[in-house]
Amino acid sequence: MSSSKPTLGYYKVRGLAQPIRLLLKYAGVDFTDKYYEFGSADSIDSLREHWLKDKYQLGLDFPNVPYYLDGQHIKLSQSSAILRYLARKHGLVATSECALARQDMAEYQLADIKTGFFQSIFPKENYEKNRETYANDTLAKQLEVMSKFLGSNDWLAGKQLTYVDFLAYELLDWFRLFSPETVQKFPVLIQYLTRFESLPAIKAYMSSQEFISWPILGPIAPWGYKK
Repeated sequence: MSSSKPTLGYYKVRGLAQPIRLLLKYAGVDFTDKYYEFGSADSIDSLREHWLKDKYQLGLDFPNVPYYLDGQHIKLSQSSAILRYLARKHGLVATSECALARQDMAEYQLADIKTGFFQSIFPKENYEKNRETYANDTLAKQLEVMSKFLGSNDWLAGKQLTYVDFLAYELLDWFRLFSPETVQKFPVLIQYLTRFESLPAIKAYMSSQEFISWPILGPIAPWGYKK
């Protein structure tokens, strides 16, 4: 594997890697988007068979996907660690104390929302009922809070685009696909999504054959893999 070109390793789904891909494309980084194939759904290990062949051969301290290899010395796993590394490298971290506070709060609020989403949709028993309850009750309230937090700002930290906007765009776009009628209730968030998609580098990436619009999650998920 060449060390001259960074490598991002993940499955060919959006999942945890998509905010990283978006940030790399925004920053103009030429990288290898290495995809691992899913195996059969008989077990978790069989699903991950392709990845497991590489798992302990890459020199990662905490072997997992996504991972990011940048030269001989940068070998990262954990999606948040990769995003923060790239954000520091490419000037996508807030610079004032007020903006840093907003950036940090938004990051962890988004993490809480994502965790709650997974906990709500992953039980396959009563999935349709759980989906409707989640969209009508939990999601609507969380989006209202995010809309108020964003307010009249262009970006979550304020005027400056930061790495949390890449996280936020991805999660909000999931919700736009999951429950479009819920997201449509919040014009501030719709404008935010449009603003992000209108960034020239992002627009170009989304128009390219490289861009993954679907699937969002892997085959064990009751939503986000099969249409």
